[in-house]
Parts: sequence; C-alpha cells; structure tokens
Amino acid sequence: MPTEFYNTLRHDLERFTPLASGPDAANPLAGATVLLYTCGPTVYDYAHIGNFRAFLFADILRRYLEFRGATVRHVMNMTDVGHMTDDALADAAGQDKLEVAVARMRESKKAGKAPVENPNDPRQVAQYFIEAFKDDARLLRLKVVSDADAQVDDAARERIMPRPTRHIPEFIAMIQTLLEKKHAYVGADGVVYFDVSSFSEYGRLSGNSLEQLSHGGGGGAQSAGGQAQPGGLFFVEARRAPPDALELAVGRRIPGLAH
Repeated sequence: MPTEFYNTLRHDLERFTPLASGPDAANPLAGATVLLYTCGPTVYDYAHIGNFRAFLFADILRRYLEFRGATVRHVMNMTDVGHMTDDALADAAGQDKLEVAVARMRESKKAGKAPVENPNDPRQVAQYFIEAFKDDARLLRLKVVSDADAQVDDAARERIMPRPTRHIPEFIAMIQTLLEKKHAYVGADGVVYFDVSSFSEYGRLSGNSLEQLSHGGGGGAQSAGGQAQPGGLFFVEARRAPPDALELAVGRRIPGLAH
C-alpha cells in the first residue's frame, strides 16, 4: 500500500518516495531514512492543549513512518526569538513575544513568584518555558523530545531541537546575501523586507498573486523608496538594540520571522 500526502503546491495527492528509499520498490519506506522537520513552540509562555495538537500530529506522522519500516530523523525548532505579538499583520508589528514574557515575569518577581533568578534576562525566561514545554512533551511521549534527551551533550541536542538565538551568524549571512543580491531591502520604516517582486514564483504555494496581496496587505511593508510593497516578508526591524540584535551592514536590527 503506497503512502500518499497532499501536495499543497500541486493541489493533489502524491505518492511519498523517500530520498533514501529502502531496497524494496514495492515498499520504499521499509529500510528508508526519512528526514522530518516540524515547527516547534514559541517559548514565551506555557503550551496549551491547542498548541500541542500540531506537535502530536507530527509525532503521529513520525510513528506511522516508523511503523512502515522507516528510520526517521526528526528535527523540531524551539523559537526563542523572532515572533511578534501582531504576527498576523503584514508588517509583524508589536513587541517580540519573548519581550512580553520578560515583562510578565518581571511583574511576577515583584510579587515574589518568579520561577527564574533574573526575570530581566530573556534567555533565562526562554529556558524556563523550554523546560516546561519539554516536561509536558515527555508526558505526551513526543519522540523528538525523547531523541534529544538521549543525547550526551548540548551540541547533539541542539541538532535535534535547535534554537534561533544559537544560529544568529547564519541569519546574518543569509540576510546580507539577500540585501546584496537585491532580493531584500530596508523600508522607510527601518525594517528589512524580502522583495517579493524579485521572485516570480511568489504566491504560487498559497494561490495568491501580488495583485491580490496588494488589496489585502496592511501597508506596513515599504520599498526602499517608501512605496507600498504588498506582501513584503519581515526579516528584521530597527527599534532598540537588545542582546539578541543582529549586526548587519545596515545597522543593528531586531530579528523577526518572515511570514
């Protein structure tokens, strides 16, 4: 029985064939190695049952692939910087969600209830919520967390559950390259955006066009000349310079997630 997944790009079911298939052509999953990347939590608060729906779905998918005979190498990130409070808006406005968590933890400290030593340190706050997430994930027996727990050092665990703040140099290099190749620009608002007009296939996955996006955009994305740029993807923002700011050629910027 073949394994099929819905291909969002092609809008159709498609047979899944691993890049490293097993020896049996009739059952390519048997003996195969499957690489699986899934998005993990943004660690600014406790994960609730609705959050865990996505993580459980990924775990069930992994277990099915293993049931079919595949070895699954599963990676799930732990987002400890970059998600803004108004992520739904085109320009990703608001504060970094971890900054909000720090402020909330600071108030708890005043009431004598903060569970971290220094509530002003975003890394301590992130670490606290990472551990809280992992505790809950262990109760639900998420295998990716079990994989990380089985590792003997932090470097090995990082390869399974990586954190954005530990890969800042890679982000800098990527954004610098996009700026140099004119695929990104600094808007009049000081934010670095991806120039969607430089990528002819932009919108194909979602079924949108630049014309459609221009009617629904929030108007926050602007070109270097100050013109409205529909659908611009938010990379980094120039506001203040916290410890996790990126040192780019265009100045210090706060990291954000393109969406």
